[in-house]
Amino acid sequence: LAIWASGTALSQSIPGRTLLWADEFAQADGTKPDSGKWGYDIGGSGWGNNELQYYTDRTDNARIESGNLVIEARAENFGGRNHTSARLLTKDKHSWTYGRIEARIKVARGQGIWPAFWMLGSNIGSAGWPFCGEIDIMENIGREPSILHGTVHGPGYSGEFGISGDYVLNGAALADDFHVYAIEWEENRIRWFIDGQQYFSLTPDNLPGGSAWVFNQPQFLILNVAVGGNWPGYPDGTTTFPQRMTVDYVRVYSPIQGNPTNTVVTVDPAEPWLGYMHVSNLPANGGAYQFGQSWETANLNAMFNGPVLTLSPNTIGDPASYWYAGGGAPGSPGNKIMAASMYVERSGSLAGKTVVFSGNVLTNTLTSAHSTVAFIKDFAPDYSSSSTITAPLVNGSFNLSLATNAGAGRHVQYGFETVGVNVWATDASPFGSIRITADPYATWIAGFDTSDFTAPDLSPAGDPDGDGLTNGLEFALDGDPTVGTASAKVRAKTETVAGETAMLLTLPVLNGATFSGATTKSATVGNVVYTIEGSNNLTHYNQSVTEVSPARSENLPAPNSGWTYRSFRLDGAIGGGNPRGPSGFLRARVAVAP
Repeated sequence: LAIWASGTALSQSIPGRTLLWADEFAQADGTKPDSGKWGYDIGGSGWGNNELQYYTDRTDNARIESGNLVIEARAENFGGRNHTSARLLTKDKHSWTYGRIEARIKVARGQGIWPAFWMLGSNIGSAGWPFCGEIDIMENIGREPSILHGTVHGPGYSGEFGISGDYVLNGAALADDFHVYAIEWEENRIRWFIDGQQYFSLTPDNLPGGSAWVFNQPQFLILNVAVGGNWPGYPDGTTTFPQRMTVDYVRVYSPIQGNPTNTVVTVDPAEPWLGYMHVSNLPANGGAYQFGQSWETANLNAMFNGPVLTLSPNTIGDPASYWYAGGGAPGSPGNKIMAASMYVERSGSLAGKTVVFSGNVLTNTLTSAHSTVAFIKDFAPDYSSSSTITAPLVNGSFNLSLATNAGAGRHVQYGFETVGVNVWATDASPFGSIRITADPYATWIAGFDTSDFTAPDLSPAGDPDGDGLTNGLEFALDGDPTVGTASAKVRAKTETVAGETAMLLTLPVLNGATFSGATTKSATVGNVVYTIEGSNNLTHYNQSVTEVSPARSENLPAPNSGWTYRSFRLDGAIGGGNPRGPSGFLRARVAVAP
């Protein structure tokens, strides 16, 4: 799980963007939301989805509490319905074309509960739905507590055929905490984010053939909690009421000036890595920065071993009392806090671009005496000011991005900072270390015990278990290179769709993959390329394939951390008659960079 920069969710400033509109919900407790910003949809018509609730404008269902907007779904008789809730919208008050639209939300939970943060085209009154276009920034349904859906609906791809990307929150439900849900919307492109991590992207090329892209015109915002409906199903004995969706803020930012493209940087040993040491007194001694004393960046314990960067606590071998209490030697406590940075600096070439810094933490055994963060910093030409984004490093992947400011002479740095008390060089080992690489394959292979093999070839092309499947292929399918059997995590089956038999293929895919394509579906994530193809004759793979959600992973073993099951359906002709005969074929082609 990639981690968004600490503090960013609480700041209204995003470099390169202008805040156009926001609601921080700062009114008095118990009052209605700002009527200059929000109106209400009211009624119990089912809202086109056979929903159960009656939407009201009462404070029972939408009110301010402690600087948050609370939308509360209740079980009560009202307006001929057995449930109430609220649906707030900015229609006829505020609408936007393009920009970053985000909200920090703690969603409601439970079977049949359907919280959403979404948009509709302002021309819905004249064009109707789905011709107005719908952008779903965040949807979650109670039976899938960990799955976030980002979707668009338009002419030819609406309802159950909406085009969607999903994100799975490992080990937790979305309702357990606040998350920042956002889109970045440009002409002919929309990208979806959770907590700063992009998980889905869409352009007109991803639409079904002949379909219109209807997302280059104004849209307004909607916040609501639905109860029941065709998609989430209906409340049952496990569902408790009331259910609350809590919204910390909603913000709309301008597009980045110049509409810069992402520039991806990573942990590349070929780059000119630099070191810098910042030394200060212990907090008990005032914590002030130390001037005029000598220290060496050679004491920065950071080194590459092939593609893997290892960071260890910063060490000192000087017994002077300046460094160690009372003068000292091994085992003596240090006097200073050392913040050591290992970084790459580029001057000019990254200014005005969105810099994305990503990598993988293989192991992190640092004790509580030290901490390490990844960072991106955007400095003014004279270094007098800067914008910074950071992310703490835990085992697994990290991904952070910063929209840098345009201008000649600016400096952009990316790298890592380790902070903690200085230690004697021979005392460093018990304090642990952190190992980082750009390659997710290296992360995966490090998780297996290959001690039973003699000089195993652990490269992507190797096959130490002799099962005929390369390590790279097993990696791409979340297999095990130490067991001489094919992966049990791939399954083909059929299911009935609209009275016809459809072929399905389910396989594990690296997290972060976004599949696209009008016929064949493909995605690139890390160093793996997945291609899902359909055929009705095993000669030409030209039949339409659709990703289905949720994945049909019943009775399959749980995927390892970093993988998620994905399912694909063959939609093209697969035999004659009605219903269609099961004579179609699906295949997954996986390519791994050496």
